[in-house]
Amino acid sequence: MNKDDALHLLEKLAEPAVLTLPADASIGHHAEDHTYVYIVQAGLALRCKYTEQGERQVCRVYRPGDAIGLEMLAVTDPSLVIETIAPSVIKRVPIQRVRLAQQNDARAQAAMMSLLASEVMDGQQLKISFGTGSAMRRICRFLLWSAHNDLVALPNREKLGNIVATTTETASRMIANLKREGAIVRNPRMPSTMRIDRDKLCKVAGEPQQQTAA
Repeated sequence: MNKDDALHLLEKLAEPAVLTLPADASIGHHAEDHTYVYIVQAGLALRCKYTEQGERQVCRVYRPGDAIGLEMLAVTDPSLVIETIAPSVIKRVPIQRVRLAQQNDARAQAAMMSLLASEVMDGQQLKISFGTGSAMRRICRFLLWSAHNDLVALPNREKLGNIVATTTETASRMIANLKREGAIVRNPRMPSTMRIDRDKLCKVAGEPQQQTAA
C-alpha cells in the first residue's frame, strides 16, 4: 500500500473538527495530547524535546500529508512536543480508534505499517538533507522542501537554526544573504510568506533533482 492510500485510510478515522493553530503553537504539554496521532493538513510543524537548560532539540519536521506520533501506537511514555512552524491546520486521530481499526481491518493494519515505513524513510532523508553540508546548503534544502507553490513561511531564526543544526546568528546571516541575492523575496500578497527562486536555491542546495515542493 502506498503512502497516499494509507494516509487516506488514516484520515477516515480522524475527528471531524480540526485544530487551526498559529505559528509557534505547541501540542504535547498535556496528557490528553498524547492520545492522538496528528495529520498535518496545511502548514508546517516540528517535533522536539527540551533539555534541562531549555535548549530545543528538533528530531523531525513535517509538511502537509505527514502523520505525527504514529509511534504512540506502541509506546506510552512520550517525551516530545509538537510545535507549529507556520500557521497550520492539523487533524487529530484518536489512538484507540486506530488500534481498534487495526484489530478489525487488515487494510487498516497494512496502512499503519506503510505509514510507519514511510516515516522511517522520510526521517532518514531529512536527517541527511538538513544535517549535512554547509549551513547555507542545509537552509536552502529546508526552504525547497517546505515551499508550496514556491511560497514558504520562514520560521523564526532560533527555530530555523534548531532545524538545520546551526546557531541563531548563522541562520539570520544566511537568510539575509539569500534575500540580498534574490533567492527569497517577500510576497506582497501574503506578507508572512516569502517567494523562493527555485533555481537559485537549488544551485546552492545541490542535488536539485531531489528537492521537490510540498
